[in-house]
Amino acid sequence: MLKMANQIITLDRLKINDRICRLARELRITVEHDADRLTLSNEEFGLLVSAPTLEEGIAGISEELSALWEVYVADNPANLTKDALQLRSHLKSLVAAGAGS
Repeated sequence: MLKMANQIITLDRLKINDRICRLARELRITVEHDADRLTLSNEEFGLLVSAPTLEEGIAGISEELSALWEVYVADNPANLTKDALQLRSHLKSLVAAGAGS
């Protein structure tokens, strides 16, 4: 069986809170091919999705990032720990100003 090498794709926009948001910088996603599935991952934010197609994988990455946004950015920062506040800041730096609010 022929195994394809991992690929890196970059995303410049994602769907967050049901809105397409332009990213302030590109988000690098590693795509691994395994039989009939793809695994998409991003180490920076701990994202990991398995999907049959690239389109579904990207949608899954958007959903995971949207969930992180809901927990760490949309919530009251007073409820967050120091580490959570750092992740919040990191997430906010990914999304262009005014997007995803």
